[in-house]
Amino acid sequence: MIRLENFSIEDKSGRKLFRDLNLFIPSGSIILIQGKHSIGKTMLARTIALIDKPSYGNLYLFGKSISKLSRSELSNVHNEIGIVFQENHFIDNFDLETNIIFPLILKREKKNDIKQALKELLPWLSLEKVINNKVHHLSLAELKLAQFARAIIGRPRILLLDSFFIEIDKSIQQKINYLILALKKIGTTVIVFGATYDDVAINFSKKYIIYNKNLQER
Repeated sequence: MIRLENFSIEDKSGRKLFRDLNLFIPSGSIILIQGKHSIGKTMLARTIALIDKPSYGNLYLFGKSISKLSRSELSNVHNEIGIVFQENHFIDNFDLETNIIFPLILKREKKNDIKQALKELLPWLSLEKVINNKVHHLSLAELKLAQFARAIIGRPRILLLDSFFIEIDKSIQQKINYLILALKKIGTTVIVFGATYDDVAINFSKKYIIYNKNLQER
Protein backbone atom coordinates (compact mmCIF):
# COMPACT_ATOMS: atom_id res chain seq x y z
CA MET A 1 0.00 0.00 0.00
CA ILE A 2 2.62 2.57 1.10
CA ARG A 3 6.33 2.04 0.52
CA LEU A 4 9.16 4.48 1.13
CA GLU A 5 12.46 3.54 -0.50
CA ASN A 6 15.74 5.32 0.39
CA PHE A 7 13.52 8.23 1.33
CA SER A 8 14.95 11.56 2.47
CA ILE A 9 13.24 14.84 3.37
CA GLU A 10 14.73 18.28 3.96
CA ASP A 11 12.94 21.36 5.30
CA LYS A 12 13.01 24.74 3.54
CA SER A 13 16.27 25.69 5.23
CA GLY A 14 17.97 22.53 3.95
CA ARG A 15 17.96 20.76 7.32
CA LYS A 16 17.64 17.02 6.78
CA LEU A 17 14.66 15.56 8.66
CA PHE A 18 14.75 12.00 7.31
CA ARG A 19 17.66 10.15 5.76
CA ASP A 20 17.48 6.92 3.73
CA LEU A 21 14.16 5.90 5.25
CA ASN A 22 12.81 2.52 4.13
CA LEU A 23 9.31 1.59 5.24
CA PHE A 24 6.48 -0.65 4.05
CA ILE A 25 2.93 -0.21 5.38
CA PRO A 26 0.40 -2.85 4.23
CA SER A 27 -3.21 -2.09 3.36
CA GLY A 28 -5.54 -1.92 6.36
CA SER A 29 -2.78 -1.04 8.84
CA ILE A 30 -3.19 1.54 11.60
CA ILE A 31 0.19 3.13 12.30
CA LEU A 32 1.34 5.62 14.97
CA ILE A 33 4.32 7.89 14.28
CA GLN A 34 5.52 10.07 17.16
CA GLY A 35 8.41 12.43 17.76
CA LYS A 36 9.42 15.73 19.27
CA HIS A 37 8.15 19.08 18.02
CA SER A 38 9.56 20.18 14.62
CA ILE A 39 11.26 16.84 14.07
CA GLY A 40 9.50 16.09 10.78
CA LYS A 41 6.11 14.48 11.46
CA THR A 42 4.11 17.00 9.44
CA MET A 43 6.67 17.05 6.61
CA LEU A 44 6.45 13.27 6.36
CA ALA A 45 2.65 13.44 6.31
CA ARG A 46 2.71 16.13 3.61
CA THR A 47 5.05 14.07 1.46
CA ILE A 48 2.94 10.91 1.72
CA ALA A 49 -0.09 13.08 0.90
CA LEU A 50 1.65 14.23 -2.32
CA ILE A 51 1.68 17.86 -1.20
CA ASP A 52 5.50 17.98 -1.04
CA LYS A 53 8.17 15.93 -2.78
CA PRO A 54 10.99 14.02 -1.07
CA SER A 55 14.52 15.37 -1.44
CA TYR A 56 15.36 12.03 -2.98
CA GLY A 57 14.15 8.46 -2.87
CA ASN A 58 10.99 6.78 -4.09
CA LEU A 59 7.42 6.81 -2.85
CA TYR A 60 5.06 4.00 -3.87
CA LEU A 61 1.32 4.26 -3.26
CA PHE A 62 -1.06 1.44 -4.21
CA GLY A 63 1.85 -0.39 -5.85
CA LYS A 64 2.72 2.52 -8.15
CA SER A 65 5.84 4.67 -8.20
CA ILE A 66 4.62 8.24 -7.77
CA SER A 67 7.50 9.66 -9.81
CA LYS A 68 6.32 7.72 -12.90
CA LEU A 69 2.67 8.77 -12.86
CA SER A 70 1.10 11.28 -15.24
CA ARG A 71 -0.69 14.36 -13.95
CA SER A 72 -4.11 12.73 -14.32
CA GLU A 73 -2.90 9.55 -12.61
CA LEU A 74 -1.49 11.63 -9.74
CA SER A 75 -4.85 13.37 -9.42
CA ASN A 76 -6.61 10.02 -9.16
CA VAL A 77 -4.20 8.83 -6.46
CA HIS A 78 -4.60 12.11 -4.58
CA ASN A 79 -8.38 11.59 -4.52
CA GLU A 80 -7.80 8.35 -2.60
CA ILE A 81 -6.06 10.15 0.28
CA GLY A 82 -7.90 11.72 3.22
CA ILE A 83 -5.95 14.25 5.28
CA VAL A 84 -6.45 16.07 8.57
CA PHE A 85 -3.70 18.61 9.24
CA GLN A 86 -3.44 21.21 12.00
CA GLU A 87 -4.48 23.89 9.50
CA ASN A 88 -8.08 23.47 8.37
CA HIS A 89 -7.68 24.39 4.65
CA PHE A 90 -11.40 25.06 4.40
CA ILE A 91 -12.93 27.51 1.92
CA ASP A 92 -14.19 30.37 4.08
CA ASN A 93 -16.96 31.48 1.70
CA PHE A 94 -18.55 28.02 1.70
CA ASP A 95 -20.76 26.70 4.44
CA LEU A 96 -19.61 23.65 6.40
CA GLU A 97 -21.70 21.20 4.39
CA THR A 98 -20.12 22.25 1.10
CA ASN A 99 -16.65 22.03 2.59
CA ILE A 100 -17.26 18.51 3.91
CA ILE A 101 -18.73 17.12 0.68
CA PHE A 102 -16.15 18.83 -1.55
CA PRO A 103 -14.14 15.58 -2.11
CA LEU A 104 -17.33 13.89 -3.33
CA ILE A 105 -18.07 16.79 -5.65
CA LEU A 106 -14.59 16.42 -7.15
CA LYS A 107 -15.27 12.71 -7.67
CA ARG A 108 -18.60 13.62 -9.34
CA GLU A 109 -20.60 11.44 -6.97
CA LYS A 110 -24.38 11.36 -7.37
CA LYS A 111 -26.37 13.84 -5.26
CA ASN A 112 -28.35 11.07 -3.56
CA ASP A 113 -25.12 9.28 -2.60
CA ILE A 114 -23.69 12.50 -1.18
CA LYS A 115 -26.86 13.14 0.80
CA GLN A 116 -26.79 9.61 2.22
CA ALA A 117 -23.10 9.90 3.17
CA LEU A 118 -23.83 13.09 5.11
CA LYS A 119 -26.86 11.53 6.80
CA GLU A 120 -24.75 8.62 8.06
CA LEU A 121 -21.70 10.64 9.13
CA LEU A 122 -22.89 13.88 10.74
CA PRO A 123 -24.71 12.38 13.77
CA TRP A 124 -21.62 10.38 14.71
CA LEU A 125 -19.52 13.54 14.92
CA SER A 126 -22.22 15.78 16.45
CA LEU A 127 -22.08 18.25 13.56
CA GLU A 128 -25.77 18.39 12.60
CA LYS A 129 -26.43 21.70 14.43
CA VAL A 130 -23.56 23.57 12.72
CA ILE A 131 -23.70 22.04 9.25
CA ASN A 132 -25.10 25.21 7.63
CA ASN A 133 -22.70 27.59 9.42
CA LYS A 134 -19.79 29.33 7.75
CA VAL A 135 -16.51 27.78 8.82
CA HIS A 136 -15.26 30.95 10.53
CA HIS A 137 -18.14 30.60 13.04
CA LEU A 138 -16.98 27.18 14.24
CA SER A 139 -14.95 26.37 17.34
CA LEU A 140 -11.53 24.75 17.01
CA ALA A 141 -12.96 21.40 18.12
CA GLU A 142 -15.81 21.65 15.59
CA LEU A 143 -13.33 22.52 12.84
CA LYS A 144 -11.23 19.48 13.66
CA LEU A 145 -14.24 17.16 13.59
CA ALA A 146 -15.35 18.74 10.32
CA GLN A 147 -11.90 18.09 8.86
CA PHE A 148 -12.20 14.47 9.91
CA ALA A 149 -15.63 14.24 8.28
CA ARG A 150 -14.30 15.69 5.04
CA ALA A 151 -11.29 13.36 5.12
CA ILE A 152 -13.31 10.15 5.47
CA ILE A 153 -16.57 10.92 3.66
CA GLY A 154 -15.19 9.48 0.42
CA ARG A 155 -13.89 6.32 2.13
CA PRO A 156 -10.24 7.01 1.29
CA ARG A 157 -7.69 4.25 0.84
CA ILE A 158 -5.18 6.25 2.91
CA LEU A 159 -6.09 8.43 5.92
CA LEU A 160 -3.47 10.73 7.48
CA LEU A 161 -4.17 12.35 10.87
CA ASP A 162 -1.63 14.97 11.99
CA SER A 163 -1.85 16.01 15.68
CA PHE A 164 -5.53 15.14 15.50
CA PHE A 165 -6.42 13.87 18.99
CA ILE A 166 -5.54 17.13 20.76
CA GLU A 167 -8.67 19.01 21.95
CA ILE A 168 -11.03 16.15 21.05
CA ASP A 169 -13.70 15.43 23.66
CA LYS A 170 -13.50 11.91 25.10
CA SER A 171 -17.09 11.14 24.17
CA ILE A 172 -16.28 11.93 20.53
CA GLN A 173 -13.01 9.98 20.68
CA GLN A 174 -14.91 6.70 20.95
CA LYS A 175 -16.95 7.52 17.86
CA ILE A 176 -13.80 8.44 15.93
CA ASN A 177 -12.19 5.17 17.00
CA TYR A 178 -15.20 3.29 15.66
CA LEU A 179 -14.99 5.08 12.31
CA ILE A 180 -11.25 4.39 12.05
CA LEU A 181 -11.85 0.69 12.71
CA ALA A 182 -14.64 0.67 10.12
CA LEU A 183 -12.23 2.13 7.57
CA LYS A 184 -9.64 -0.48 8.49
CA LYS A 185 -12.14 -3.22 7.70
CA ILE A 186 -12.51 -1.94 4.14
CA GLY A 187 -8.74 -1.82 3.70
CA THR A 188 -7.96 1.82 4.46
CA THR A 189 -4.46 2.47 5.78
CA VAL A 190 -4.48 4.96 8.67
CA ILE A 191 -1.39 6.83 9.87
CA VAL A 192 -1.65 8.90 13.07
CA PHE A 193 1.12 11.48 13.48
CA GLY A 194 1.80 12.95 16.92
CA ALA A 195 0.46 12.46 20.40
CA THR A 196 -2.59 10.45 21.39
CA TYR A 197 -4.34 10.31 24.72
CA ASP A 198 -3.50 7.29 26.84
CA ASP A 199 -7.08 6.12 26.68
CA VAL A 200 -7.45 6.36 22.89
CA ALA A 201 -8.60 2.80 22.26
CA ILE A 202 -6.94 2.21 18.90
CA ASN A 203 -5.15 -1.07 18.38
CA PHE A 204 -2.18 0.14 16.36
CA SER A 205 -0.57 -2.35 13.99
CA LYS A 206 2.81 -0.74 14.68
CA LYS A 207 4.16 2.27 16.57
CA TYR A 208 7.21 4.26 15.51
CA ILE A 209 9.18 7.13 16.98
CA ILE A 210 11.31 9.49 14.90
CA TYR A 211 14.89 9.02 16.05
CA ASN A 212 18.18 9.96 14.39
CA LYS A 213 16.44 11.03 11.17
CA ASN A 214 14.71 7.68 10.78
CA LEU A 215 11.81 5.66 12.23
CA GLN A 216 12.45 3.35 15.14
CA GLU A 217 9.80 0.77 15.98
CA ARG A 218 8.56 0.92 19.57
